[in-house]
Amino acid sequence: MSEGSLIRSWIAFLPVSLGLFMVLLDVSVLNVAMPKIAEDFNAKMSDLQWILNSYTLTMVVLLVIAGRIGDMYRRDRLFILGMVIFTASSFLCAQSWSIESLVFFRVIQAVGGTILSANTLAIAVELFPPGRRGTVMGLNSILMASSFTLGPIIGGWLTTHLSWHWVFYINVPIGIISVIAAWFTIPPLGAKERMPIDYLGAAILALALGSLTLGIIEGQNWGWSDEKTLACFVISIPYLVAFALREATYEYPLLDLSLFKIRNFTVGCLATSILFFGMSASIFVIPYFLQGIKSLTAEEAGYWMLAMPIMNTFVSPIAGRLSDRMNPKYLMCFGPLLFSFGMLNLMDLKVEVSYWEFFAMLVPLGIGNGMLISPSFNVMMASIPLKKAGVANGTLRSVNTLAQAMGIAVGGVLLTSKMKEWIPGYGNQIPDPGTMNLLSLLAISGNSAPLIEMVEGFMDSFKFVFSIMIWLPVLASLVIFVFLSSEEHLNSMRAKNF
Repeated sequence: MSEGSLIRSWIAFLPVSLGLFMVLLDVSVLNVAMPKIAEDFNAKMSDLQWILNSYTLTMVVLLVIAGRIGDMYRRDRLFILGMVIFTASSFLCAQSWSIESLVFFRVIQAVGGTILSANTLAIAVELFPPGRRGTVMGLNSILMASSFTLGPIIGGWLTTHLSWHWVFYINVPIGIISVIAAWFTIPPLGAKERMPIDYLGAAILALALGSLTLGIIEGQNWGWSDEKTLACFVISIPYLVAFALREATYEYPLLDLSLFKIRNFTVGCLATSILFFGMSASIFVIPYFLQGIKSLTAEEAGYWMLAMPIMNTFVSPIAGRLSDRMNPKYLMCFGPLLFSFGMLNLMDLKVEVSYWEFFAMLVPLGIGNGMLISPSFNVMMASIPLKKAGVANGTLRSVNTLAQAMGIAVGGVLLTSKMKEWIPGYGNQIPDPGTMNLLSLLAISGNSAPLIEMVEGFMDSFKFVFSIMIWLPVLASLVIFVFLSSEEHLNSMRAKNF
């Protein structure tokens, strides 16, 4: 690849990176704003889970479809379409007047986000030759880490000084710039293969995952033995079985099961999903500790959460480059163990924790995450044929996103189930700023019992969630150590560089 071609490829990848940055920024910005959304809409834990999971579940169902469409048509134009949808729906989210309207607009936003996410890595694979992709994956990780670094700061500042609506408005100018830049810089990326899209399979998967998630989230309100909760679980099982059977027998399946015959793709997909599940279940509860229990503003909470993304920013690009030059198994095994060590630190969290003590607790999480994710994506994408890049990207994102959605659902269930042991008649109310201010006023007037119950109940439940999830990174490390073929990846890199 000539120097001129390489420069043109980097210029073309800039708007793609900007689009990915916007999608990722939306996640981290929204996390900090959730306590204020809960306060404004008087939302329960289950309501907040739906705000997050309506987005992630939509992505799970559509990611592979979006990746496959990218393989069948011009990926550059599809990317621009996704950017337009995401930008417009972000504006609609900012206009939401209720939890229900916000959930609905988040579904539309997820359609645009899905198109962007499903094609980013595939575009990188088309623009850059094998020997250059480790650097691109490192840049991809920098963007992920930078969005998570800036997200809490931007989201906290906007929420504190303007309102939570602005965490969505911020996407509009970024989206417009990215659309214009993409139109003029990304070269035509033609079709790789054409085949029918399994829309029936997608519908079956949507029914299965929707029923399962409904049962997990609303079971907190209905009761686990309630007939509605049980019905959701019962309904989801045959649909999951039907989806599996269709994928195994249909000529053009939604999920290309042949990808899972590729050892390194399967191992990386499994390991990252395990980590994403544990990370989502545990990190989900931190903003409520900071803004509820610690009584920080959203802006202050953003600064308190900086350690993890800052460490990720430094480690990810280095790990991405090293994964093409050394045995990636070392990085990918040690990373989850560091993450688990960070979770162990958080199990000793005290209400009186200082900023720098909390910062130090989060450092291993950021380093561990960076050491696994960037090398894993590089190893997985290097193991699949170029013509399958889109569907592989979509499959990977689908599995990881499903793990995140299930993690949020299960994390919320673990938290609320433990809090019910502390607070009689607990109704899944979370310690958002409004609730904690009300309880503080009651304490000042002489009735401190509700405040003490909420603080002690939340802290015990917080640590309970981490005590369960701490084992998942260890499991991810074990999967990589036993099953990953590092020699296969290194041999592939050497062959492609000569």
